[in-house]
This record gives sequence, structure tokens and C-alpha cells, in this order.
Amino acid sequence: MIKSQIGALITVSVLSGLLGGIAAASLVRELPATAQEPAVEVQDVVSAKEFRLVDQKGQIRALLSFSAEGQPFLQMRDGSDTYRVWVGISAETGVAVRDVDGKTRLVLSVDQEGSPSLVVRDRKHRTKSFHP
Repeated sequence: MIKSQIGALITVSVLSGLLGGIAAASLVRELPATAQEPAVEVQDVVSAKEFRLVDQKGQIRALLSFSAEGQPFLQMRDGSDTYRVWVGISAETGVAVRDVDGKTRLVLSVDQEGSPSLVVRDRKHRTKSFHP
């Protein structure tokens, strides 16, 4: 190739790239890009009989639901599907915390007369109760 042809080829390439870039920028500028259409309306209240928090593997890790007696509760599970925390309304328990083996280690409750109690249990099943 002759030197003048190389220079002309480079000049044409640079001009083509410049014109193509300008044309593309002017076309794209007219159309905004969105990954997802924005929500038309945000709801103030969400109603359901049960809410499940599911991890990336599809396992239920938290559950907000109703007991068989119709009382609300919140239950949280670890990655091994062991119930670790339970908070709810029941005759016996208000809050229960379990260890990695699923054994209840702490129970905080209030009886029918309104008296609170705290019960803790270690791995050797030694239990201490506190009743103020």
C-alpha cells in the first residue's frame, strides 16, 4: 500500500468513528434506559396470612404467621433449618431462644396474672428460673 493511501484510510476511519459516535449519542440521548419500569404506586399496607423470608437457596429462614390456636408468632431459623428464635403469643411462652441443636435455652414469658419469668437452661440441662 502506498503511504498516501494509508494516510487516507486512517483519516476516513477516524472520521467514520467520530460520525458514528455522534450519531449513536444523539439517538441514545432521546431514549432513557431503565432496568425495570418504576412502580406506579407504593402501597402503605401489605396484608397476608403468612410472610416467609427465604434465603438464596430457597430455604425459609424466618416466618411470620399464626399458630394453630390463631395467635401470631415470629420464628427464625438458622442455615441448618433449626428453629433458633420464637416470639409469639401463647399460654406458655413469649420468647424462646434455642441453640444450634434446637434445644430451648432461654424462655421469657408473662403468666395470666401479668407476672414475668425468665428461665435459662445450659447444655447440661441445669435450669435457673427468675421470677421478680
